[in-house]
Amino acid sequence: MVISYRTFLICSKDSRRHNEQGFNLVELIVTVAILAIIAMIATPYILTQLAHMEAKRIARQIDTTLALAKAESHIRRQDLLVCLSNSGGRCHRDSYKELLLFSDKNHNNNFDLGIDDLLEEQALNPKYSTLYLRVGNNRHYTKFWGDSGSPRGHFGHIKYCPTSTYNHTMYQISFSQVGRITYKANENHPTGCGT
Repeated sequence: MVISYRTFLICSKDSRRHNEQGFNLVELIVTVAILAIIAMIATPYILTQLAHMEAKRIARQIDTTLALAKAESHIRRQDLLVCLSNSGGRCHRDSYKELLLFSDKNHNNNFDLGIDDLLEEQALNPKYSTLYLRVGNNRHYTKFWGDSGSPRGHFGHIKYCPTSTYNHTMYQISFSQVGRITYKANENHPTGCGT
């Protein structure tokens, strides 16, 4: 069978026209189904990794702020407060959105814009957990004293507790009377999260 050059060109144009149309409906449905299966398999892993990254980020932010409070209170020879806050600078033991470090000029144990000096504001905004500040006498803040840079009488810890099934990290960051800051994983020092 002999195919003329002209017949060959016509057939080539027809096949190119078919290829230029893109996916047909069956190919599109199969592609979408495969992508959906991959997404379903990958989602738990991705969310677990995001929760793990959040836990590490918040631990770093807390550690940095507490170390800064210790150093700055001693350098400035000034009492500085650290607290958890949700909004408006109101300190609360069970707040979790922000971590504030400030000089409490009017001695009301809360940050007042325009009165107090804000030295550090860490936006925590956890999505997979919540935080709790636990300081003696049910205080909603801890004070680093200017004469020593230590939180004597105001020692305690900040607990990190998961709120998502993808987050299994629990820890607390403790600050002793002499200002020693220690990360304590739940495995070694039970946090009491979930009880």
